[in-house]
Amino acid sequence: MTVPPEQPNVRRMRDKYRNAPAANDFIDRPAPAPPPAFTDPIPNGAPVPPPLGMGGRTAAAAQWAPAGQYDDVTVIGRPAVPADFGRPVTPTDLGRPAATADTGRAERIIEGRTEGAQRGWRAKANKMFWLHLSKGADEIAYDQRIAQIRRTLRAPKRVGVVSGKGSAGKTAIALNMGATISSAHRGMKVAALSIDPLGNLTDRVRKVSDQTPASVMSLASDQDLNRASDVSSYLLTDKSGLRVLGASTADGAGFLTAEKLERALGELSKWFDLSILDFGLNIDSQVYHQGLAQTDQLVLAASTAADSIDELHVLIETLKRFGGRYVELLRDAVVVFTQTRPGKGHIDVAAERDRIHTSYQLPVVTIPWDEHISEGGPMSLDLLDEDTRLPFVWLAAEVMSRLPAD
Repeated sequence: MTVPPEQPNVRRMRDKYRNAPAANDFIDRPAPAPPPAFTDPIPNGAPVPPPLGMGGRTAAAAQWAPAGQYDDVTVIGRPAVPADFGRPVTPTDLGRPAATADTGRAERIIEGRTEGAQRGWRAKANKMFWLHLSKGADEIAYDQRIAQIRRTLRAPKRVGVVSGKGSAGKTAIALNMGATISSAHRGMKVAALSIDPLGNLTDRVRKVSDQTPASVMSLASDQDLNRASDVSSYLLTDKSGLRVLGASTADGAGFLTAEKLERALGELSKWFDLSILDFGLNIDSQVYHQGLAQTDQLVLAASTAADSIDELHVLIETLKRFGGRYVELLRDAVVVFTQTRPGKGHIDVAAERDRIHTSYQLPVVTIPWDEHISEGGPMSLDLLDEDTRLPFVWLAAEVMSRLPAD
């Protein structure tokens, strides 16, 4: 008898279950040919052999035999039924180590479907040549950082960006870090605000609407903030979804006070999950210390210039002398070095990074020089070089992973 060719769906079924203990039982196959019949009839009077499995008894005798009196039957091609049949099978029974509680289901799947590369040359090769190259180590690390950014915060949090000297890149850090978090974590509402009396935060935003810039002082002075739209009417929006509130220079309002800052932060916390504060250099003002008192995480900024890095060390030591909560903030702070000129500078950045590690045990993220940032105008995350966007992902992941959940 000619066996028809195997169908594609049958072949896929076999591939799917090829690792199962009894894979052949799941595959439909043509019925086997019947066994050949006896060519010679049994002579009259000859004894008829008993049916298989009756242990030599006749059918009538076997029918009335007491329970448990049948002979054991071994089915050819299958193992005998064990005595403890019905007991749950454990991995040890199958010759595998017992799975621990933290063993992920994905790790136990053999040759399961996986996501191909989404970034870099592997992704381009997949798209051009219809390949399915897996993710490399760099992309896996990138995905892990994105997962850190996407953690859920149970309560509103605030991040402060401070520096010991001007031109340290605070404003660019606040905006691009906020845009990175807002882009990666679409469920999180992020706002950036300037508490620098001479800050230009709103001037650096590439806004997507014709909203008029407003200041923290103007928001805090409004006594009729009852809805999310009331608060949002004061904030600019960029392409990532980041909302931005400017300094007093944004709309000509009066200088911010500590009381007004406290009220503004309270109103923002009602509608936003994360607020990023762009500090000034006025460490002797009440507004500066009110901002630190309201902050959950610090980002310490410096450019890759000798005087900027030296002033960063001075700032750290000054905050330490204040003691109390400032010491706690410094313990979990993240340091950011921003390269302010293209090419190799006059500072050994690696040595300065090691110095920070040795002195304070703090992580350091280095932002390379970027032409778009150096323009000094409105910025957009999409217009940054890829080599610049990646460090901002690392920075955002460090900050988000260090924020307290409650």
